[in-house]
Amino acid sequence: SAEQPKNSSESVELKAEIPSPVIHHMNGKSSLSLESEAEKPDSVSVVADGSTGEGKKTIFSSGGFPDEVVPATYVAETNLPTDVGHFRIRAYRIDDAMSEPHPLGAGAGLGAEPCVIYCTDKPPFGSKGGERGGAKDVPVRIHDQCFTSEVFRSQRCDCREQLKMSLEYIRENGGAVIYLQQEGRGIGLANKVAAYALQDVGLDTVDANTHLGFPEDARQYGVVPSLLKDMGIDSIRLMTNNPRKIERLTSLGVDVTGTVPMVAEANPYNKKYLETKRERMNHKNFGSMLSASSVDSIMSSDYSHVEVLVQGAQNSVAEKYISKGEEMAAVAVTSALLMDDPEQSGVKANEDGYCFGRKSVEEAIDAVARGELIVVVDDESRENEGDFIMAADKCTPETMAEFIRYSSGVICIGMEGERMDELELPAMVVNNEDPKGTAFSVSVDATKEHGITTGISATDRARTSVMLAKADATPSDFHRPGHIFPLRAKENGVLTRDGHTEAAVDFARLAGSSPAGLLCEIVSEENPVEMARLPELKRFCKKHGYVLTSIADLQQYRRDTGL
Repeated sequence: SAEQPKNSSESVELKAEIPSPVIHHMNGKSSLSLESEAEKPDSVSVVADGSTGEGKKTIFSSGGFPDEVVPATYVAETNLPTDVGHFRIRAYRIDDAMSEPHPLGAGAGLGAEPCVIYCTDKPPFGSKGGERGGAKDVPVRIHDQCFTSEVFRSQRCDCREQLKMSLEYIRENGGAVIYLQQEGRGIGLANKVAAYALQDVGLDTVDANTHLGFPEDARQYGVVPSLLKDMGIDSIRLMTNNPRKIERLTSLGVDVTGTVPMVAEANPYNKKYLETKRERMNHKNFGSMLSASSVDSIMSSDYSHVEVLVQGAQNSVAEKYISKGEEMAAVAVTSALLMDDPEQSGVKANEDGYCFGRKSVEEAIDAVARGELIVVVDDESRENEGDFIMAADKCTPETMAEFIRYSSGVICIGMEGERMDELELPAMVVNNEDPKGTAFSVSVDATKEHGITTGISATDRARTSVMLAKADATPSDFHRPGHIFPLRAKENGVLTRDGHTEAAVDFARLAGSSPAGLLCEIVSEENPVEMARLPELKRFCKKHGYVLTSIADLQQYRRDTGL
């Protein structure tokens, strides 16, 4: 457990018990040795099977354990009535599954009793034997046990939701769910709890595993070919977002003809886990779902799950939270505490030039590239307001409706001056008296040739926005006045003027879009007659899942990167 500070006058109470990153050894050899020197990762070797005279394929993949086709014996089948539908369940047993202890402990590895579930009125069986006489393109979910979510209803992952989605899918479309006893991506329940303890203080699911000396994914699928063969299934459409699972099954001889996405909605406790699956484990199909969830990590707003009581300067927390090499966790805790200052009334740059940090800008750029809204705050001494910003060329009627719902409704589009001249968009007035010098041009709508009706609907305003961002648009594509307000951005963006207009253009450009960005001020939900200020904007972004950054952060990012 974490050590107490030597100076008792400093009140720092540390209650989170952190597992030690010890790799246990068996017979003098590391328990995590996956292959000999001659067997490199990702190679395939053939092990003789004396009982049949045929080769038994063994798959080696870096970051996991070797996989080989293993036989399973059919035991029994029975009815399985559920709240999702009426199913049948087939039970199997792997006879030699426990012949040797697993190097990660008794609860790790592939369990001894896999099972198959299918809808009663849509059996997936094909004929066994013959020339490709089996069932083809059968939807199959290979689901690995998750005791914490499926029994205890934990919200830290998406396993329970994916299992329910899979059952609903095969109820409507036929197919099967193959359920394997591989808790915690194969490391076992106790080791999974140890990994969760590290995630509580900032490590992601991959680093938590490797920090404890485990592979990031220890699952094995050698029993799957035997189960499919028993059911007369020749090829499958795999219900998954995980490319590793496809690679493993294909290497084992399973004919995977396609995939069916299985994306569960994010929640406040699993978003960081899902982000890690996407960013570090190459999982697919999330789209913009992650940014639309209610908060941006599993850490609670008051960090009570770590039970860290801090008094005194925040910058000393890391020094006092280091125990048994937990530097990474200390950094994560410190960063989280600094980012959640309830007393922060506005944007104030730190000594390094950032307010929310460089990562906030990088995440904002990624979000804009995905066509999402971000929230950008200006300096406390300026407007002290937060604007929605997005790339204009990615605007849809749905995102425009989202813009309008939470904002003043005066939708503007920041554009480069040269492009505005090409589109013949002159200044709205000759003598600009705006206190902040915002350079409004005449407002516009796209013409009826582009499907515009009155111009005010979310659909019409989205179409106008996209047209303004098009490189081949001409002055005749618009009529004046209209319902979208172009703003002339200063050359060199926020490095010349610290306004939301310039920030919108910069973010669109950095995200790889046309340099035209939509923007609009966010109205307070708590006091609808006023604009939202930073303390409320923090709560707003956590509630709705928006990335929050500032113009000060964008300025420093551009200075650092030269972009």
